[in-house]
Amino acid sequence: MSRDRFNELQGYSDREDTAIELGPLDNGQVVGGGGYPDGRFFNLLDGVVRQMSQIDEHIGLIANLHEQALAVTSESKYRQISSDRDQLVADTNGMIAGVKQNLEILARTADDPTIPKEQRVLHATRQQTQAKKFSEQLQRYRQMEYQYSQRNRERLERQYRIARPDASDEEVASAIDSDQAGQVFAQSVMHSSRIGDARRVLRDVEERQADIKKIDKTISELAQMFVEVSEMVNRQQEVIDSIDTAVEETHVHVDSGRKEVNTAIVLRIKARKKLWIILAISIIIIVIIVVIIYFTVIKK
Repeated sequence: MSRDRFNELQGYSDREDTAIELGPLDNGQVVGGGGYPDGRFFNLLDGVVRQMSQIDEHIGLIANLHEQALAVTSESKYRQISSDRDQLVADTNGMIAGVKQNLEILARTADDPTIPKEQRVLHATRQQTQAKKFSEQLQRYRQMEYQYSQRNRERLERQYRIARPDASDEEVASAIDSDQAGQVFAQSVMHSSRIGDARRVLRDVEERQADIKKIDKTISELAQMFVEVSEMVNRQQEVIDSIDTAVEETHVHVDSGRKEVNTAIVLRIKARKKLWIILAISIIIIVIIVVIIYFTVIKK
């Protein structure tokens, strides 16, 4: 993306590049920074948060360019805005794909048997939280694109009626939705008594018809991405529940073992007490026998 063009258009200053560099995986762990599983995990998680923030900024810029595209009357200006917006959309969609990939990498740590269960639950929960926020972000982006597409259609309807004031609602809808929209509007040019207006409408309609198709494609891709992220969130919840169950069972076993150890200690203490009592009684009996023998046998 050419930053200078967007700075001139929007008045935004340059922003630091917050793209996340992915390292290779080593036994399912993310490599790079931190030196420990927690450090690597949270470094990548922080990168995801930063990139999602940048995506929000891009969505705002795209919305602003949509507004300008709807309001502009100059064909050259409209083409410039469309070109800048298309580049920004491409960059934003690339960032979205990167965030999804990073969230998938983060999700793998919950399956790493070398990490303690409690730590895996923490990782899975943090990843799931960001995945939910990411799905909400996709929804906002898709809703914004849908609203722009609808407003663009309304504009095309008004412009079509300039060339065909007598057109029915069905004819207008068919012209906008048709893959041969250019031909439909070209026919309106030939039959219109206002040739200048009709030709201008034809050019505008062809450009905006293509614009609508691009927006509809973006909406479809965002919808698919939303489904995939939602499935990721659901899978992660299953992992969290599974680990929680295992941790709970471990705690139960530990508590049970602790109780058994305590019982064994008590029994051992009691056994020792009995042993000492028996030993003491035995000593007393021996002493009594010795005394009796002394006085009854040796003394006489």
